[in-house]
Amino acid sequence: MKKHILFASLALIGFISCKKDTKTEPIQEPSPVLPSYVIPTTYTFQTVNYSGQTTRLSMLDEMINYMKTGRVPNTLVSATTLKNMFSNTASPFANAALNTSGKQLENKFFSLDVNLVKSYMDSIASASTNSLNIVVSSTDPTRKYLLNANGFDYTEMIEKLTMGAVFYYQAMEAYICSVGVGSSVDNTTIVTGEGTAMEHHWDEGFGYMGVPIDYPTNTTGIIFWGEYIEDVGGGVLGNKTTIMNAFLKGRAAISNKDYTTRDEQINVIQTEFERLVVACAIHELNEAKVNLSDDAIRNHVLSEAKGFIMSLKYKTNKAITLTQINNAINTLGTNHNSITLTAINQVIDDLANIYSMQSIKASL
Repeated sequence: MKKHILFASLALIGFISCKKDTKTEPIQEPSPVLPSYVIPTTYTFQTVNYSGQTTRLSMLDEMINYMKTGRVPNTLVSATTLKNMFSNTASPFANAALNTSGKQLENKFFSLDVNLVKSYMDSIASASTNSLNIVVSSTDPTRKYLLNANGFDYTEMIEKLTMGAVFYYQAMEAYICSVGVGSSVDNTTIVTGEGTAMEHHWDEGFGYMGVPIDYPTNTTGIIFWGEYIEDVGGGVLGNKTTIMNAFLKGRAAISNKDYTTRDEQINVIQTEFERLVVACAIHELNEAKVNLSDDAIRNHVLSEAKGFIMSLKYKTNKAITLTQINNAINTLGTNHNSITLTAINQVIDDLANIYSMQSIKASL
């Protein structure tokens, strides 16, 4: 993999911001003194609709299942098919409802990285043409992955980059950020089936979490970030309930025009979700350390870790700098087959220092 392909968009990412309308906005009055209101224990409000987010989660899920067929020797993965799935062109999905949904991943993807993820689709197609790129773990023959010559698992790179450049980016920037202090998003006019625009924005942000309305009591159907909220956020990081409760409290606050509480919950969600992304990266790097001598597992989880680290750039008010993100990716290098324990530990230590996770880094 050429470095300029991996990092070109990182140099431009500094131009993104949590944009608000620069035109004259109505002055948002301070929150009135309100009577107490009920905060539900599940994401059950008068009107909730995040069907578009659920559709895009399903689209990526089908894309991943298709890419995994390349783990079978002599089974080709088509870059054209993947790109059609990405843009929802030419009815590419086995689930016919996705083809006619009017939704797609590409137009929600962080625009500067669209060509990057498409180059990954070309790379996985190229790797699938050579059955020697199927690497079977020496310790666990049930775990086999389609890798290129440098040990990159492009199934994981595409999955994690999409989780970051669509789900994380849209939730944190387009939806949650957009309804905060100074927002001009309407919270008065009721739209049938969606509630107010502000309520709907919040619901769409929640939809990208990939958890059921009664999470964490119910974990049925958790997907993508939902799986990591449960596994990593529910482990030593301990913030899965914090994230869910912030979504519940913030949504109730919006419906009751309690903007002080809304803004407090925005801060909780953005802070805790960023911590989750970092913890996921450290988690995968720890697994790489444990499996350092196993080419298949090591290279698979290193690809996941890189995808998570890259995802950090999609949030504007992040604790990490673009330079630090670049440094972490550069330290892991462009050839997973020659990775060293020193390099892995360096990235873990750097991330843990930035996010004050030194005391828990080894347990993630």
